[in-house]
Amino acid sequence: MIVFQNVPVQFEELLEKFKDKLNEIVITEIGNVVVQFVFVTKNEISQMNANFRGKEGPTDVLTFVYGAEPSEVGSDFGEELEPYAESYICATVVEENAREFGNSPEQEMITVLVHSILHMAGYDHEYGDVKAQEMFEKQEKYVLRLLGS
Repeated sequence: MIVFQNVPVQFEELLEKFKDKLNEIVITEIGNVVVQFVFVTKNEISQMNANFRGKEGPTDVLTFVYGAEPSEVGSDFGEELEPYAESYICATVVEENAREFGNSPEQEMITVLVHSILHMAGYDHEYGDVKAQEMFEKQEKYVLRLLGS
């Protein structure tokens, strides 16, 4: 189950539209788990990037995997479920990257969300070419499927 927090107004409709399809990717790649996407400011993501990665400046997304066991999502209405993973996203940086890469902000946001889900599933592009290639191939496949291109 996907949970969005602090969604910027400009992305509310997009996230609502794609939430079910993104959740299908979570189920396919990870299982029936709770994942959270929390939107933060550029200053907040810069501080997090420095604290957790030792890198200066803002980034578009930071993903943290906790590994909570898959659960029967929704089995007890109102029950707080531990997240399997969460990502912190800076919409401002996503929009800046969209301009830089020649994408629409919507396409860039979907790409970031899929990218983050794949990190949650254990894919990484920083420590090996084989896994990186597999990750980016899956990312492209999912983004194309979602956006219908």
